Parts: sequence; structure tokens; C-alpha cells
Amino acid sequence: MTRIVIVDDRVTNRRILSRLAMTLGDDIDVSAHPDPMAALEECSHAVPDLIITDFKMPGMDGAEFIEKFRALPDCEDVPVIVVSVYEHRSYRYKALLAGATDFLMSPVDHFEFKTRARNLLTLRRQQELLKERALTLEDQLEARTREHHKALSDSRERLLAVIDTVPAMIYATDNQSRCIFINRYALAFAKGSAESCDGQPATDLFGTEKGERDEAQAAPLLAGDAEIDPYEETITTASGERLTFLTKKVALKDPGGATAVLTVSVDISARKAMEEALVAAKEESDKVSRAKTEFLANMSHELRTPLNAIIGFSQMIETEQLGPINNPRYRDYVSHIGSSANHLLGIINDILDLARIEEGKLSLQDGQIDIAHVVDEATTMVRQAIRGKELTFSITTDPDLPVLLGDEKRLRQVVINLVANAAKFSNSGATVDVAARVMESGGIQIEVTDTGIGMTAEEIEIAMSRFGQIFPSPEMKRYEGVGLGIPLSIALVEMHGGTVEIDSVPDEGTTVRVRFPASRTIDCRPDGALRDGRRTTLTKATG
Repeated sequence: MTRIVIVDDRVTNRRILSRLAMTLGDDIDVSAHPDPMAALEECSHAVPDLIITDFKMPGMDGAEFIEKFRALPDCEDVPVIVVSVYEHRSYRYKALLAGATDFLMSPVDHFEFKTRARNLLTLRRQQELLKERALTLEDQLEARTREHHKALSDSRERLLAVIDTVPAMIYATDNQSRCIFINRYALAFAKGSAESCDGQPATDLFGTEKGERDEAQAAPLLAGDAEIDPYEETITTASGERLTFLTKKVALKDPGGATAVLTVSVDISARKAMEEALVAAKEESDKVSRAKTEFLANMSHELRTPLNAIIGFSQMIETEQLGPINNPRYRDYVSHIGSSANHLLGIINDILDLARIEEGKLSLQDGQIDIAHVVDEATTMVRQAIRGKELTFSITTDPDLPVLLGDEKRLRQVVINLVANAAKFSNSGATVDVAARVMESGGIQIEVTDTGIGMTAEEIEIAMSRFGQIFPSPEMKRYEGVGLGIPLSIALVEMHGGTVEIDSVPDEGTTVRVRFPASRTIDCRPDGALRDGRRTTLTKATG
């Protein structure tokens, strides 16, 4: 229902305006008052949709009435039409300043009055509809806000419950180093309860040492500097036990900058104890290893002197420098003595070399090496040392093979070891191929391939270990040493910055590849001459 209130001290005007108001719609309720105070009393109980008032009235003019009406609850936007016989402009201004919506001259034009009144009522209904929608939206927003706050509260409670179960110290301090949050685990190291800790300085909660350390670490975070890396710290418990924690601090920020610092500390005491035990075990192991190395080195030095004497005297006897040997069998015995002594001396020299490498005392005597010459020389030495086997040796070298910068003696030792191993583990009729070539990287590769008995992956791992012996059978131990050839070769190659790779298939053969980096190659021959551009292959057989 649309409520219209008319205020006019003349009864004729009230009747005319009431009849006109009734024509504004089907559901119109009109009340007319000669007294402005009576009209205000009615409006204070029921807010109207339209006010039609006279301006010049006894006791209260239209402007004062409008001001009092606008002061009533929910009446600030109700349309007010002032109808007056007075044309003076000051009356119209006064009415409009008081809050009038429209101003008409009396006697009113019926059409103009009804049109303006309908327009104002339409605006009023639209305003009411907007208010209702606004109230609905406000209610919805308020409901959603309540739900959001509840969800946040629930989420915060769940988060706090989770944080309380984490086995780590978690607490936050403000920019004055006062506690604003602490979890249950951290309370075990703090002085006080969760409630009493709130607002307390870190020095009071955790003691002077940790509190001052926290303040020092938090200062750059609050200043906006770079993050602080995790650090280890020691915390003393109430029982006097000292525990080691790994601590991480991060700044808590709002749009104005860092306002607090969150600290998370995880107890790593057990891990530290394990680390210390491992370090102690490693130191003990290194100590034992050094003692072993020193023992082997000392024993090797002690053995070399009598061996050199044995070798020297056996050579003198074998060459009959002091007179003839009447019994030929003695000459064979002396030859075996010299051969065995040289073999033992070679083993001792290998042990000494490994001992020097482990102690870091073996140094390289770098020079320009002709790889083709070293490969040919080493293969020839092995071929001559092999007896009782029919093996075919082939040597292939790249025609544009560059010069290698390295220790020629050690490189020859490597090639001899690898070719000798290939010969040892090959039956009569097998082939041993030695090849040297330039890699795409510019480095040099030496490859030794045999068609011998081969190895499994597990046996390769054993062969690469020091003193690793794969074949204990008497037949295969005929030329075998103590398992130092390949490990020593690997160590010497690695000293040159190179690598060793072994591929092998049981009953098919083995390939060993030694690769040296391009940084150790020089693209010219040792004598400075240009290469002839030919690939040479040398095949030699022993019987």
C-alpha cells in the first residue's frame, strides 16, 4: 500500500489534494492533517511514501516542517512536494534548502500534479527496492563474512593443532623480540606456559644466550635484508642436556613490511652424533690405511735391497763372470732365481708406486710422448716375455696421432700392464690388438683388446680393486701377479686427468680403453716433423 500524507491548514486544499492523491493508483492510503505536529506524530510511527505540504501555515511553516520530518527515522529520502499560493522565490529556495523534493504553485494544475507525484512515487518504489536489495546483499555479505571468519577460525585451530604435534620448536616474535606465538614442543624449552609466554621477550623465555642470538638473527630480517641461511645452534634443556638444533628464520610480512619473525628449529642431535661417529670412524680408517701404506712402503724398501743383491749375483753366476759352471742344471737354477727375483721386484715396485700415490708423493715428470713409439715398445716387451703361447699381436696407430704431454715412464708402465694382462688371460691362438687414435674431443685413446677368457661385471669390479685376483686356478696364475696391474694403471691414468673403461664378455674377450683429455695433446711429432698421413699395422706372433 502507498501511503500519502497531506499537511495544509485549509480544509478546501486538503480535500482537493486528497482527491487528486487518490487518483495516483489503485492502492492508495491518504491521510490529511491541518496541524504539522500531528502529521509528524503519524510519520514517526509509519513512514509515508509521499508528503504533500503547504508552505505558509500557522505555528510552523513548510520549511521547518520539512526539517523536522527529515530528522525522523527512515524519512531522509521520502519525496516531499510543497504546494503554495505564494510565488516569492525566497519561499521556494527555503523549502528546497530544507529538503523539499518539488515545489508547485497553487492552485495546482491537476495533470502536472499527478504526473510529478507519480514520478516521485515511482522513484520512491525504486529506492525502496534498491534498499531491499542492498539489505539482502548486506545480509548475504554478512553471512559470508561470518562463514569466512568461521572457516578461518577453524582453519587456524586445525593449523595450530597440527603445529602443536610437529616435533620441532616453532614460535614467532614481533619486532621487539616479544613472543606472539609458541607451539607445545617449544614450550618444553621455554620458561612458562603458552598463556604466560605471550608478550614475553625471547631472553626471558629461552635465556640470555639464545634470546640474544635470536634478536641478532632477526634484526636483518625485520630490516628487509636478504634471507638468513639455516644455522646450527646449541640449546640447554632444564635438565642441563645440550641439544643441537638446525634453525631457520623467516620474516612475516604485511603490506607495510616485515612485522614479525617465525622461527623453526629441528633437533638434529642424533644426526650430529652419527656424523661425529662417522668422522671418528673415517679418521680411524684413514689412520689404519696410512699405517698399512707405511708398512707396505717400509717393507718394500727393506725387501728391495736383498732382491737387488740376489738379482746382481744371479746375473754374475749366469754369465759365469768368475768362472765356468760345470753343471748345466745350476745355470738353469740361477736363471730361475733371477727371473723370480725380477718378478718379485716388479711387484714390490708396484706396491711402492701405489703407496706413493696414496700418500700424494708420486709426481709426474711431464714431457712430449710419441704414443706410437711407446705402444710399439711396450707391446714388444710383453711379446718377448711371453713364452709357451701362440698369440698374435697387432698394433694400429692413427696417422695424425698428436703428441701426448705426460710422464713417458708411467705411460709405458700402463701400456705394459694392460697388454700383459691381455696376454695372461688369453689362451694360445688368441689375438691381442693394441690401437691408438685421436678422439673427436681432441684427446687420445689407447685401446687394448683381446679374445681371451673375458670377465663378468662382478669380476671387472674385483679386477679394478687393489689386490683383486679373479682366477685362482694354477693354470691362470702362471703369469699372474698380486692384482695391482689394473688398479695401478687406473691411478696413473687418473693422475694424467684421464679415465679407464673396461668392457668384457666371458669366453669372448676384454677391451680396455684409456682416454686422455685434449688438454694433454700437442699436434706435432716430438722431433717437430709433420706426420706422413699413413696408418700402420704391425702383426707379430710368438711361439
